[in-house]
Amino acid sequence: MESLRVKLVLSALLLFPFLGTAQYTEIEVKNIIAQASEQDLVIENSRLLQENFFHFADLISDKLLEINPESANYKYRKGFIELEMRHNYVKAIELFSTSTGNIDKNYDMYSIKEGAVPADIFYHLGRAYHLNEDFENAVKNYSFFIEQSDKRSELIPEANKRKIQCEVAKKLMANPENVNVVNLGDSINTEYADFSSNISLDGRALYFTSRRPWANGESNNFRDPMLNHFPEDIYQAQLDGENDWHDTKRMSMCKPNINEATVSVSIDERRVYTYNDKSGLGDIYYSDFLNGEFSPIVPVKTDKVNTGERWETHYTVSPDGNSIFFVSDREGGYGKRDIYFMENENGIWSEAKNIGGNINSVWDEDAPFMGLDNNVLYFSSTDSTSMGEFDIFMSVRDENNIWSDPVNLGYPINSVGDDLFYTHTADGQKAYLTSFRKGGKGEKDIYRIDINSNVKNIAFLNGEIIHAQGKEIPEDSYIVITCLDCDDKTNKTLIPRIRDGVFLSKLKKCKEYELAYFYNENTQNPYTETFSTNCDLAYEEIYKRVLLDEEEEVIIPFFEYILEGVVADRKTGEEIPGANVYIYGRELKDSLETLISDANGGFISSLVERKSFGYELNLGVDVSAEGYLNESYTLDVSLGADSVIKLTYLLDKKEIGTDLGPFMIYYNFDKYDIREDAKIELDKIVKVMNENPDVKIELGSHTDCRGSSSYNLRLSKKRAKSAAKYISSKISNPNRISSKGYGESKLINDCNCTSKCSADDHQQNRRTEFIIVQ
Repeated sequence: MESLRVKLVLSALLLFPFLGTAQYTEIEVKNIIAQASEQDLVIENSRLLQENFFHFADLISDKLLEINPESANYKYRKGFIELEMRHNYVKAIELFSTSTGNIDKNYDMYSIKEGAVPADIFYHLGRAYHLNEDFENAVKNYSFFIEQSDKRSELIPEANKRKIQCEVAKKLMANPENVNVVNLGDSINTEYADFSSNISLDGRALYFTSRRPWANGESNNFRDPMLNHFPEDIYQAQLDGENDWHDTKRMSMCKPNINEATVSVSIDERRVYTYNDKSGLGDIYYSDFLNGEFSPIVPVKTDKVNTGERWETHYTVSPDGNSIFFVSDREGGYGKRDIYFMENENGIWSEAKNIGGNINSVWDEDAPFMGLDNNVLYFSSTDSTSMGEFDIFMSVRDENNIWSDPVNLGYPINSVGDDLFYTHTADGQKAYLTSFRKGGKGEKDIYRIDINSNVKNIAFLNGEIIHAQGKEIPEDSYIVITCLDCDDKTNKTLIPRIRDGVFLSKLKKCKEYELAYFYNENTQNPYTETFSTNCDLAYEEIYKRVLLDEEEEVIIPFFEYILEGVVADRKTGEEIPGANVYIYGRELKDSLETLISDANGGFISSLVERKSFGYELNLGVDVSAEGYLNESYTLDVSLGADSVIKLTYLLDKKEIGTDLGPFMIYYNFDKYDIREDAKIELDKIVKVMNENPDVKIELGSHTDCRGSSSYNLRLSKKRAKSAAKYISSKISNPNRISSKGYGESKLINDCNCTSKCSADDHQQNRRTEFIIVQ
């Protein structure tokens, strides 16, 4: 806004020192505004706008509009703030479009008498229409601005570029890409700015920056006086089994009074690169995970990145660790902010080089990212081939290290607003970006892009170390990977993620590799394994799983799980050959497997083959054999440190006189009503009878010898009848259950009250029997 950039006049600084606004509270500023004259307010509003102190300028603009709500000059100021500070293009259109009737080429922003507006209003109205996707009105207003403004205005090249961008936007929106763009919603995005997203290669962790306030109010006193923003902090979220983001946490290196913003994350996620403005301009820092937490941020080690005098905004390391790409507005570039790179040459980083005019334009480039293929660079640019503001582009490096002309990723990946920080998973099917676009929750939001194709011509190692005791992986565990038939056989160390033991690496196609697993640096004979990558597949993901045993301090091969069992006679323990074992999923009642026991009564299931540590089995098992009662069992087990899961299923013979017990049926003293604990045992008999509908059972109730024999007989009959009644109400044919009370007539030990008996002796005689009678 050129008309708001005249040189400051000393007398305009005398009202009160807003530029030191950190010492003022908002209430204090409002009190000063309430006491100031209109002339003083115009001067201060102008000065604050020039210095980009939009928040306090906004407070003054509101007061000026209160004094004169129809002033085109005041509405112009308010509209400019709405557009710059809040991106509220709808409100800006409303304010600008009613203020364009009186254009003054000699617009004096410091004069209270100024009732007109500068020609710049058309440029900003064009921007607002542009963001609202009203390209016809955007182009019209850009053209009005070019026609009516001073020909020396630095905004004319911007306006010409934006006219071209409107045509680009119309073309791309008329031919959308076959992708799905989804706002991540409340689990990630807030009413504040959420941006600078970085997705892990396996897509399970998301790192991002947010300007949300701290829950305990610690950051409230450190708002940016220019825009009234809370400080930037770094957050991490994890993707759960339902593919929902959860457990969003602020990272431990963050301070309430300092801006920390993510720019990139290492493959092992143990190093986070950040942007920090301690120097006053902006430099690249990093934080390492050490001793259970992320360390305070420090500048990147190479002095070839941070200049201390220029603006460095982004930094990323290629997946193979051999290239660094960063952004700087240092002198000698093609435009404003350019992308630079460095190469690792025998362990030493080369001088920083501009990536060249194929990628860098006369405008701004930012946020480079390179996927696993190591040949495709994604970045954002405000070049004329964008839809407006920053768009995401890609460029491919050929065998001669020449970068192709950038290609706009198209709509709806890009929008007419800012689109930055594009990163994707290893397979390329999920990408994430930060965008300001219609439908967002806050100033900036994070979006997921669902892409219908894999990246091409890469192989990828996706490994996992599982802690046998269910803990986090020790910090000093690591893996050494060696390409056995590559020209360069240099070992590479892979560091697993602490929280889940995942380790990731790019692989070369058509090669043989060896992995060696080290519990720590003292490991003498590490477990090793070899594998080969395919020569022909366009995309290959190789999975490796190993088990870490902290008690033994070793990493060992992952188990091949076996589910085996035996069917036997409950009374004799003899194995039952030819038994049918039917296994089904309990939740869906779906049939999974039918087995027949062998000559030794044994069976082996294939259901746990290729299943991983921690896999949950929630199964039902029906077991039947000729001459035996059918039985049903449940199988609830989590695959753990035991590789063999052994099952034993016992069956009762289906013959007259067989006692199906023991079942613990207890009654209160001198009572015969069914207790809640007794119902659990009786329900087991109900289950047996419903599974064997041709069986008839006699329920016999017995007492001990204490009390008179006639009393015991009456009590046992009542108890037997009560239990039989309960069972009969739950089976298909109530006549299949009969009851009989035996009193003390059938004691099973010598405790007949003629000698002293223990409580256990008496308990053995107080029993309920379930005898097959047909």
